Amino acid sequence: MAKYIYLPVNSDEMLEFAENMASAWDIPKNQILANKVTSGIGKSMYRWIDKCLSSLKSGDTLYIVAHGTGGGDGKQIGAQRNSGKNKQAKVFDRGVESWQGGVWKTYTPTQLAGTLVKEGLPGNFVDLHLCACGSGYDGEKLRPWAQRLREAMATTHKSLEVTGYLGWFDATGSSVKIKVNTQYYDLNERAVTFS
Repeated sequence: MAKYIYLPVNSDEMLEFAENMASAWDIPKNQILANKVTSGIGKSMYRWIDKCLSSLKSGDTLYIVAHGTGGGDGKQIGAQRNSGKNKQAKVFDRGVESWQGGVWKTYTPTQLAGTLVKEGLPGNFVDLHLCACGSGYDGEKLRPWAQRLREAMATTHKSLEVTGYLGWFDATGSSVKIKVNTQYYDLNERAVTFS
């Protein structure tokens, strides 16, 4: 079936990361999904026109892209987005690129579960991957982020399987890897699935 990428925070940085993933996996760019309105009441109103996840089929695969903490005990995932005059910009320092500016938008597992439901993720959907750094790590106080998302969706999506990852995401236009210290791994080597 088809593969899709979803951006809960529709920002320039997350879009660039998603486009790199899409290029590496031969996913058409029109299968990168996000609410067209980035914040506020307009975002809720736009869902009346287009619930961006409503056309997915139960056999499709959905990759959710956001920043994670990279380790266990992470309470939120998210990304920075443009807000008023506070805009995101790519900057280069000694040849190393990074993103600066913007305002953080974050989600707890319960908040992200609610957003997925509001965006129309079908109730019979199965294969969801949380592409946030450290989303599969167990913490000292909290279970893995991916597991908590699965638990938050248990009543609305009974067949859902949520995969988290052990390490940091590294995506170029030709590959998507998980980085742990100085080693790079294929995603399936560092994947943890909760059902």
